[in-house]
Amino acid sequence: MLSTATATTAAVNSVNSDRADMVASADRRESFGVDSSLFHHRKSTKNTTGSNKQGKDGKQSSDVAVYTISVVGGYENQGFKRDDLMQSGDGDLAKPPLGNIMTDGDGDDDQTKGKFKMSPKEKWRILKNVSTISLAFMVQFTAFQGTANLQSSINAREGLGTVSLSAIYAALVLSCIFVPTFLIKRLTVKWTLCLSMLCYIPYIGAQFYPRFYTLVPAGVLVGLGAAPMWAAKATYLTQTGAVYAKLTDQQVDGIVVRFFGFFFLAWQTAELWGNLISSLVLSSGAHGGGSGDNSTMLSEEELRLCGSNFCVMGNHAIDNLERPPDSEIFEISTIYLTCIVLATIIIALFLDPLSR
Repeated sequence: MLSTATATTAAVNSVNSDRADMVASADRRESFGVDSSLFHHRKSTKNTTGSNKQGKDGKQSSDVAVYTISVVGGYENQGFKRDDLMQSGDGDLAKPPLGNIMTDGDGDDDQTKGKFKMSPKEKWRILKNVSTISLAFMVQFTAFQGTANLQSSINAREGLGTVSLSAIYAALVLSCIFVPTFLIKRLTVKWTLCLSMLCYIPYIGAQFYPRFYTLVPAGVLVGLGAAPMWAAKATYLTQTGAVYAKLTDQQVDGIVVRFFGFFFLAWQTAELWGNLISSLVLSSGAHGGGSGDNSTMLSEEELRLCGSNFCVMGNHAIDNLERPPDSEIFEISTIYLTCIVLATIIIALFLDPLSR
């Protein structure tokens, strides 16, 4: 009889202990933020004495609740979120630098939100810089595209114009591999743009004295300068686009694409302005035929030289496709040289450096 009472007391104490453990486990789960849905409840039969034997009456003992937990992932302690940044040299925890974390009036950490304290005028400064670089490239390529489009006509003798254009793009291929990183690291983005734009001046100036030994080396110089110029432009727009996205709480990709779209909108118009300048200069002179008789009929022999049979280097080329007089070519080249110098001045004076 005494042993039965002792067993009953032990069983009660065991049940109370299990319940206390479950309550403590639930408290720990709540304190650590563990989702209670991860816990699954199941019933199991457990002997009050801790064994699988049947009781005195031949029946199983009372049911005891058993809980199992499904561990899906580790618990992340937010208190040690930035341990990798706060480790000192000897392995001890160090305080983060105060200059990198800026809080607003209510004490929130802006760095964790991806925001930075900047002046509201910074947004307009960035838009001004994007407009500046777009305008400079438009003026620059007004000159270059206008000159390049005339090469196969005004320098058609022995294919001089075509060879010079080939030299530009051959040098550009090699320059893309080696020059941009080297030059940008040493001159920064802004001054790389200025130096690269100046590389176009010799090619425009060579139109005053077009020879193989003047145009081809000048074309090589253009190709060497074009690669770092385009790389610097892309770096500038990408960096400023990222900062602008932080200031306006927008997606970085969307802002960068918008900046590039605005740039190419301005850049593509250079083809229009360059051809317009060439057309106005050439049509206003004697070569334009404005004062001549435009109703002159062409002979059968001249018509056979049109279309796919046209050859500007032949002896029987149509008269109005001859090389324009030097005075008109010099006038066009002077205008284009002015455009190159103006584009470089725009970058030097009005474009802010990335690091300031």
